Amino acid sequence: MSPTAIPLRELPRVRHRDTKHLGGLIRPGTHRSPLAALGDRFVVDPPGFPTMLVTRDLDDVWSLFAAREDFSLGKVLSRLSSHDELFGTRTLIFLDGEDHRRERRLFAPAFQPQAVLAYEDLIGEVVERVLPSWPIGQPFEFLRAGYDLAIGVLLGVVFGTMPPARLARLCTAVGHWFEAIESRGFLAVTLLTPFLGGYTLPYLPLRRTQAHVDAVVLEEIADRRATGRTGADVLSRYVGTDSDRHDDAGLARDMRGILLGAYETTAMTLGWIAALLAGHPEVMAEVDAAADAGDTERLDTYLDAVVAESMRVRPASPFTARRAVRDTVVNGVEIPRGTMVIVPILMIHESPQHYPDPLAFRPERFLAARPETRTWLAFGGGVHRCLGAQFALLEARVMFRAILRHRRIDVTPGYVEPPRRLHTGISPAHNARITMRRR
Repeated sequence: MSPTAIPLRELPRVRHRDTKHLGGLIRPGTHRSPLAALGDRFVVDPPGFPTMLVTRDLDDVWSLFAAREDFSLGKVLSRLSSHDELFGTRTLIFLDGEDHRRERRLFAPAFQPQAVLAYEDLIGEVVERVLPSWPIGQPFEFLRAGYDLAIGVLLGVVFGTMPPARLARLCTAVGHWFEAIESRGFLAVTLLTPFLGGYTLPYLPLRRTQAHVDAVVLEEIADRRATGRTGADVLSRYVGTDSDRHDDAGLARDMRGILLGAYETTAMTLGWIAALLAGHPEVMAEVDAAADAGDTERLDTYLDAVVAESMRVRPASPFTARRAVRDTVVNGVEIPRGTMVIVPILMIHESPQHYPDPLAFRPERFLAARPETRTWLAFGGGVHRCLGAQFALLEARVMFRAILRHRRIDVTPGYVEPPRRLHTGISPAHNARITMRRR
């Protein structure tokens, strides 16, 4: 350790009785948490957990993101969540160092801007297929519609055109798998995991449904190897190409991981966008004016800003973290091995230092310029920044453009659904109940 570095013992420390307030740092209105008064950095020692440094100091944050050899994201996920049970510990988010860089290079081409643009027609087609089933003139849960949209797009992006019978079996298997993930039983398991030292209790419905998904994907991989069938989908970028570096079981696991990694976060983001639009008539007025005029450029520009602002005030992942794999120093602070450094993303997004009137929903913030990656952390940062960030932004904009060509959203001025915790994210408490009418 550097003799001039600040040891953790010299930083403000949360009293044990106040650790109950940690949850307030990942819910909207972070300034109301008593912990906010401790300053930009403070230390937490929850009983039974590793020591945690919570920091919203941006120099700390970006020093953390840059120190990629000294910290691990996977060791945080294994300790605090059930992600290893869901994804497997050999997937991208769990890997560090050269293993992570090599795996990221393999998967990055499928999510580069040019590749992402090729999915635009597919996204629009999914909306056109699903939209007629939504009720007109009565409330419905848009979050549920968001799940349908997300999986419809993801299956097409990841697997492209499949034999109809196999696609039907995959849809059924994936549906059952997601039901297991969203079940109260597995939610209870995930809530216990942090208190069991990172051990996730076996949940047989999850393992069974996961195996069914893998079986269908393995069948598809074998068929492509045998026939040479290809396409513009993600799987086609690997099978039989120079990027084909995994055995079939590993490739199936990775394809399943892409589905899961984008499914829930996409649906939650879509749900929040709908809920926020419904609560802000001045924003809906601008959206309606552009849609009524048939001005696609104006609508797209404004929707990009709406998406960015929605992800600022309601990020699907309101925090990120890294765990030190060795004694190190971050921006002049000593970090002993095993310490977790927690970055409260929502707290940064709600800072008046970075965003004037930060609790207000104002898409206009992002009309003149894209979000600044230093202060807008909806996709995390550093080497573990979400690989599908560009795709997620395009998907949300294209989906709402397609929806708003045919539908209007009724507004309830001043009301936005409160959040609820869903695994490691925040979701609309009432599943984004909105009412739509024909345009």
